[in-house]
Amino acid sequence: MPKSALVDFSRRMTPDHLAFGTSGNMSVRMGDTVWITPSGVPFDEVGEEDLAAVDLATGNWVAGTARPSSELPLHRALYSARPDVQAIVHTHSEYAAVFAACGEPVLPVHYQLAPWQYSIACAEYATYGSVELARNAVAALAPDHHVVLLRNHGLLAAAATLADAYQIARDGEWLAQLYYRARLLGSPRILSPEEIAAVREQFRHYGQNPES
Repeated sequence: MPKSALVDFSRRMTPDHLAFGTSGNMSVRMGDTVWITPSGVPFDEVGEEDLAAVDLATGNWVAGTARPSSELPLHRALYSARPDVQAIVHTHSEYAAVFAACGEPVLPVHYQLAPWQYSIACAEYATYGSVELARNAVAALAPDHHVVLLRNHGLLAAAATLADAYQIARDGEWLAQLYYRARLLGSPRILSPEEIAAVREQFRHYGQNPES
């Protein structure tokens, strides 16, 4: 199931404007193994045979015929630092990348991100695929947060399920787009931490299966 889900969500990346060409990657953790999308294969062409499995502790390639994504160190570092994270989606989506290029956080002009965190911080720059980038991303992502910008690069979303990680990536891009456009119009009103906390509580009772 996780492998087929990786393929399914890979096929959505380009139509959902989260990636273009071969940019970005995603993975799921299965025990001590990480299944990750391949290096240099367009998302709309990824099949199960293209997925690579690596040992989380060593990084050794243990299954699959394609070479794993160059951002494998980033995925391994986050899984090692966050036992709660079971899936990661890394995008180069346009508006998130704009704020990443400026090294600016995305601030809450809307409550859409409230279930996950208050704002989206920006990690320090390092070369893609490097251990330094992995360290910077982990350092910038608060222990109870699920999305962070990578300076001059893109966005990283993490969650307990691939569906949630993917939705967080979409929410992050949508919020970045909204914030960008609001700033073009004028001075957007930023929601307070107290209001975001109140909305987060409201979300606990939202939908068809609310928490008690």
